[in-house]
Amino acid sequence: MEQVISIYEKLIIKEVTYETGDQTVRASCILETLSGPISTELVISHTDLNRIIAKIVASGFEFEVKQVNSFLFEDGTEVVDYSFENVFGEEIVLEDFQFQKMVQQIRA
Repeated sequence: MEQVISIYEKLIIKEVTYETGDQTVRASCILETLSGPISTELVISHTDLNRIIAKIVASGFEFEVKQVNSFLFEDGTEVVDYSFENVFGEEIVLEDFQFQKMVQQIRA
């Protein structure tokens, strides 16, 4: 698998949004770097989102699907939105997380 080089020390996921059927997920997050925090949005794969959720669960947090918001539009499009902020009683900080699929930064 292709591994992307990490440019951050810690990753804080704020919110994820995706359209069902799409191959990508938009993740609003904060990258903690040596020079300070950077608020940004990343386009990541569903595989990496599942890996993030698995790491959260392995850290002892319970991930509840009932807190997922789903919006269905008239044309059949469904958008799924999940806010990670304060869902677990605190921010989730992931250390040493490496994305396995190509990541795009869409806003700095």
